[in-house]
Amino acid sequence: MAHKVRETFYILTLVAGLLETFFGFFSGSFDGFSRYLHIFGHLAGGFATITWIWTSVLLSYGRRPTSTHPLTRASIHFISFASLTPIWLALCIMILTQVPSECNLKRPSDGEAGGWCGNSATAGAFAFTLFIFCGISAIVVYRAAKRSGSLAVNVAQTDKVGPEDV
Repeated sequence: MAHKVRETFYILTLVAGLLETFFGFFSGSFDGFSRYLHIFGHLAGGFATITWIWTSVLLSYGRRPTSTHPLTRASIHFISFASLTPIWLALCIMILTQVPSECNLKRPSDGEAGGWCGNSATAGAFAFTLFIFCGISAIVVYRAAKRSGSLAVNVAQTDKVGPEDV
């Protein structure tokens, strides 16, 4: 059962990363009302690209119980998601601090301010979603590995420990 939960959150992270890649780069591509959104948007888009590519690599190694490849170790999976979690929290905070100035609809604009506001809020929401999914993925891997002994085991072998859920 642990592999289903783990793979579900890996896939959710992958999908949220793909969407954040789009919304991050899109919000960073336009010069709106906020001072730093163009920087934070490109950072979020870049880290989102790294996140979904790395998650897809980990997902591909997650079902190889007899493999001794380093990417099948639970420690690599745990460290990866534990490292991405605070990065996404920071990016979420950076983007969402720019939303109030993007959403100031009382300023004179070309009529597109509502769209830029929605885009920057969506980029912040996906950054928060990635923070949550990466954190849950790290917890799921850690708890499954803890039940099977240590983080040095193969991540697919943590599924064979017992019928209880993570």
